This record gives sequence, structure tokens and C-alpha cells, in this order.
Amino acid sequence: MKEINYKKIGERLRKLRKYMGLTQEQVAEILGLGRDAILRIEKGDRKIDLEELMNFSKLYNISMDELTTEEHIINSSDIVFARGFNELSEKDKKEIINLIEYKNILKSQNNGN
Repeated sequence: MKEINYKKIGERLRKLRKYMGLTQEQVAEILGLGRDAILRIEKGDRKIDLEELMNFSKLYNISMDELTTEEHIINSSDIVFARGFNELSEKDKKEIINLIEYKNILKSQNNGN
């Protein structure tokens, strides 16, 4: 089994965060982690558990597979979405996240038919 390269994942997470125009503090707040944890993850000094990896994946709109195995090309609509999302109230953010989750459920149900 191939070993996880936390340094490479951390570099990708840092690049994605910067492309999205987010600070470490903002990412920490969104993911419920401390800024120090984000710093250490981005430096590759801290392992990421599965739940954290899933949360980064959702935040940056990138599959976990892409995050751990290959570079992801960031498009401008991702950046616009991230910046706009960051400016919303917590209530609005939760509403949008719920809508995305609902749409994903519908999508997976339609793919099953």
C-alpha cells in the first residue's frame, strides 16, 4: 500500500486556500480547527484524519482522490464562489451547505435509477 505524503497534501491545501482567497484563520473557523492545526497541516507536519480530509475536500470542491493523488486545476468560478461564500452570514452559509447536500442526495438518487 502506498504511503500518504502529508507534505504534498499540505502543499495542495495551501495552494487551494490561497487560490480561493481564504486565510488560515478563515479555514480554521470554517472547519472548526485551530489556526495552528491548519498551519501544521499545510506544512505537512500534521497528519490529517479522514473526517478532516473530507471537510477540506468539501470546502475546496475537490475530490479526496484528487486531493491525495493529483493536482487539481482551479477554475475562476470556484474562486468567486469561495469568496462570496466567505462574506455570507453563518445562517446563510448553513442554508447553502444544506442545499448542496440536498442536491447531492438527489443527484445520487438519480444516478441510481
